[in-house]
Amino acid sequence: MAAVVFYCVSTWRTCQKAKAWLSQNNVDFEYRDLLKEPPDLKELKKIAGIAGVQLADLVNPKSQAYKKLQPDLTILDDEGIAALIAGEPRLLKRPLLLQGKKFLSGFKEKEYEELLVQKRC
Repeated sequence: MAAVVFYCVSTWRTCQKAKAWLSQNNVDFEYRDLLKEPPDLKELKKIAGIAGVQLADLVNPKSQAYKKLQPDLTILDDEGIAALIAGEPRLLKRPLLLQGKKFLSGFKEKEYEELLVQKRC
């Protein structure tokens, strides 16, 4: 298993850019397509813990899926949020990148470089 886990939706342009950057910079990573392998409750809790946020904070309120479903996250517990994400993984912020106890959301080349490239030099 790679030390870096990369969660994305393969058809999403920002995910494609981030994946290309990882490949171009020879970063060994485990690729997780959220649509094919949505994270379960245990994995979501792990991601949220590393990120230092609540599970609900991993949901992207700007996503089309969120706007379509309009879920009330304030009334859902972690199990309810995980079930919601399992049914519609596009609700998650993406891409997500984990390296040990480090977490990045979205794709900013400078952040990826600081986390992944400088440590390998």
